[in-house]
Amino acid sequence: MIKEKIELIIFDLDGTIVNSIFDIADGVNHALVKMNRDTVSVHEVQEMIGSGVKKLIELALIDVSDEIVLANALKIFQDYYSKNLITKTRPYKDVLETLNQLSNFKMAIYSNKPQNLTDKVIIGLDLNSYFDTVQGADESKYKRKPSEEGINYILKKLKVKPKNVIMVGDSTHDIHAGKRAGVKTCAVTYGYRDEKILANESPDFLIHKLTDLVNILKNI
Repeated sequence: MIKEKIELIIFDLDGTIVNSIFDIADGVNHALVKMNRDTVSVHEVQEMIGSGVKKLIELALIDVSDEIVLANALKIFQDYYSKNLITKTRPYKDVLETLNQLSNFKMAIYSNKPQNLTDKVIIGLDLNSYFDTVQGADESKYKRKPSEEGINYILKKLKVKPKNVIMVGDSTHDIHAGKRAGVKTCAVTYGYRDEKILANESPDFLIHKLTDLVNILKNI
């Protein structure tokens, strides 16, 4: 059997490249306090992340049914979080080492975080030089993960075929989007999702530290 050479690595951002949970939790709790709601733990916020900012705030509010209340909470969160994106957020251990070792590959970021915030994190942490494209959520062009549309958008932009691509992320959304796009999938267990949940989705690869990706790509 002929092995397909990987040309492009697409990385999720939050929970894969950077640990942003503390800044996100601070933003969520800032909004909840302003809305006179009970605050939530970092672990609870971790369970809510993955489907975009609006869904995050909706889950944090718990019983919201009023769109005006949701919109107000969302604005409070966004105003606070946009100014505190990298107060506590840092790349995970081994990320810079791994990205340097993979410099002969095309690399992309694909996040469900809004595009402007995704850009700010990457630029603010001086990571932009590693990636050929940095893509956040933009529903005017493609649906969020777990839809495959965003991955297809990257493939078309960078002119790479699905068989030559691997999607690396910490959530079931990343695995689902990758499978639907016909690319290989690699789940990381150090992020925001439990290893058992990830394993149940049958990714092509499951790794405990990002440096393991280097050896995987040598043997594909």
